[in-house]
Amino acid sequence: MKEEFEWFRDHHVENMERMFAAVSDLYAEYWNDFFHFATFEDEAEDWSTAFERTHRRYLDALQIRNGSTVVELACGRGGFADFLAANSAGEVLGIDISRSQLSHARRHKRSNLRFLHHDIMRVDELQERFDAVVLMDADCYLPDKGAAVERIARVMKPGGRLLLIAWCKREGLAGLQEELVLHPFMRYWGIPSLATPAYYRQHFAKAGLRLIEEVDLNNKTRRNWDFGYDRAIAGIRDFSLAKAAQLLWKGLPLGADGIRLIKEQFPAALYIKAGFDAGFLRYTYFLLEKK
Repeated sequence: MKEEFEWFRDHHVENMERMFAAVSDLYAEYWNDFFHFATFEDEAEDWSTAFERTHRRYLDALQIRNGSTVVELACGRGGFADFLAANSAGEVLGIDISRSQLSHARRHKRSNLRFLHHDIMRVDELQERFDAVVLMDADCYLPDKGAAVERIARVMKPGGRLLLIAWCKREGLAGLQEELVLHPFMRYWGIPSLATPAYYRQHFAKAGLRLIEEVDLNNKTRRNWDFGYDRAIAGIRDFSLAKAAQLLWKGLPLGADGIRLIKEQFPAALYIKAGFDAGFLRYTYFLLEKK
């Protein structure tokens, strides 16, 4: 298993291209066009209201309404980047390592919105600087999270803000706890490692980022992993090899390996729920400012 996680780290670009060529349409059908979590204020709140309020909270935290330049890293299918562009007078760039994801993102058309195929681990090679940076629910895939934080900081203007919504692991987990609960879903999802909030705080300081706010969102996002579990069960009932083949992105031939990747998403959803229910996974909100 250790060798498999090392492969995810050492073949980061190939791993992400193949993963999302296989699962992007699957997630959109059984989850949502947004691949991040909504936060809920109560059990009665509906999904569209929860997503709208969550997105507006993130928009307000970024302080970008008056003509700022914004980049969303790992923008996926482009829904949140489109939301930012619709609610800001500034320029919004969405980047993603997955050409499959970007093929969907580019359906969003706004004069202040554009998308680019680019790797977060090379974000400092962009010939641009930004007033705000967003990275949601994709940090777990990065092969070197500390280096990524440092490179993100380099593209931020002084006083610029970074919103990071991170899949963290709980502090102080025993190796056996990680092996039993976290490693299975990490293997199915192509995740090389998970970091703790303390690890991130250490690298924020090194990168010259001031932590404005840190919030553990587990209680407000519980309905997401319960819903993910229910949708996984529904997907299992609907599953067929013919349907799986239809979901594969045709721009990157995957064949049987693509079918395998799709199959592995169903047990992954079960282990993710177990990870959150056990408290081993922590869905963490970080808001930072470049010094």
